[in-house]
Amino acid sequence: MPRLGAMDVATALHAAAAVLLLLAGAAKVARPSITADLFFSLRMPRLRFLSGEAQAVAIGVVEIGLGMAALAIGGAVTAGIVGVFYVGFTAVVVRALMVGATSCVCFGRAESPPTRIHVAGNVSLAAVSFIAIGGATPLEVMDDQVAGGLGFVILVGVLAGLFLVLFTALPEAMAARRPRFES
Repeated sequence: MPRLGAMDVATALHAAAAVLLLLAGAAKVARPSITADLFFSLRMPRLRFLSGEAQAVAIGVVEIGLGMAALAIGGAVTAGIVGVFYVGFTAVVVRALMVGATSCVCFGRAESPPTRIHVAGNVSLAAVSFIAIGGATPLEVMDDQVAGGLGFVILVGVLAGLFLVLFTALPEAMAARRPRFES
């Protein structure tokens, strides 16, 4: 019976990172004003010929395309680009933490505060994507598995779900537990 090796686990984590790119991109396309507002508040560089919302949609479309390419085509180039994107996401979350932003809006949720956990998660996803450069593509791992790679697909889905909770629900829950002082 085929087993997942260490590089296959890195490929699964990288594939989960690609799924998160798809979700984050879809959120930007569906709700571009939230992302545009964050970029404005962080004083992020903008392309002069695009409005903030158009730029958010363009970034979302690129994220969707990159996520799809990483999952469907795979390979060293897409793994490396996904890693670079997560390094960029890390920089945005660090910037949001530095300026005291109340949200990172990565998945279209205005109530998701940026946290150090989010920074660590982005760094981790960047690292596994860079490690996946030397491994098999998601489709190659699936071909080596029984039942057409169904177990691998489930693993990737569970990992992506856990990272989504780590980036959204956990920071919200932590923020809700902090005491609020009213004057």
